Amino acid sequence: MKLAIFGCGRIANRIAKSCLLVKEIDLVGFASKDISKAKEYSEKYDCREYGDYDHFLNSDIDAVYIAVYNPGHYDLIRKCLEHKKNVICEKPMLFSLKENEEMFALAKENDVLLMEALKSVFLPLNIRIKEMMEDKVLGETKEIYTAFMRNGSHGEDHWINDPKCGGALSDLGSYCIGTMNFLTGIEPVLVSCESDRTEEKADSTAYVTVDYDGIIGKASVSNRLDGDTTLIVTGERGFIRADNYWKSGDAYYELDGVRHEIHEELISDFYYELKHFADLTDQGKKESDVMNKEASDRILKITQQR
Repeated sequence: MKLAIFGCGRIANRIAKSCLLVKEIDLVGFASKDISKAKEYSEKYDCREYGDYDHFLNSDIDAVYIAVYNPGHYDLIRKCLEHKKNVICEKPMLFSLKENEEMFALAKENDVLLMEALKSVFLPLNIRIKEMMEDKVLGETKEIYTAFMRNGSHGEDHWINDPKCGGALSDLGSYCIGTMNFLTGIEPVLVSCESDRTEEKADSTAYVTVDYDGIIGKASVSNRLDGDTTLIVTGERGFIRADNYWKSGDAYYELDGVRHEIHEELISDFYYELKHFADLTDQGKKESDVMNKEASDRILKITQQR
């Protein structure tokens, strides 16, 4: 699969390093509004090409990884799909159920794959935790807690403050809500949401409670306050705890008071979502069985609550 990365921010470095580990991916180059940046990244990763977005959209590449800032997602997804390119877009992919409906319909119309890049749901560690919940290792699951709290030190004019496409719940909360949705496999129902959001400014901190058919899900997110970055699954007989659950292979669980370590493979945090996307593309599949429209919708139903 010939893939180009659109966007040359910090995250593009980590995506590119993981692309080089997936044998099914041929990373051909980078695109950016700043051509000098695209050239720098292409040289760094020994790629053949660089240029603006149209350069790659009019080429023979198979797929695009969209890694630009959130405000640019919608327009770039549309352009890529209209040029019949398979698309994987960094979370949060879109910012309303209407946008999601529109872009997945456009992907279907052009017979290409569209997938939100939520790496936490592809990690072997979280797949293992999901299996433990299904096998009732801890008895019936009672509660899931997820957190992603860190001080990003963003200026007032940063896009993260934009009420439409910014906010801690939309951005960092995608990991929290998306991971809980994946672990339960149940439609989330919002119970409560407390945040500092206003009509003029997106939230910097939010606390959410969600009901999963009797399992209580709680999420704490902030791009202003330093705090924990933890997943805790609590059952009748104990709990599972994973720190940095969106990029880790390690966790532990306590069962009837006895601690057990969990160590799962971690080639790189982006490797597994990229491998999944490449396999789907090579097989000609047009929808992921993990991050499909329904999965993206379920995240938006919580993160875009007003």
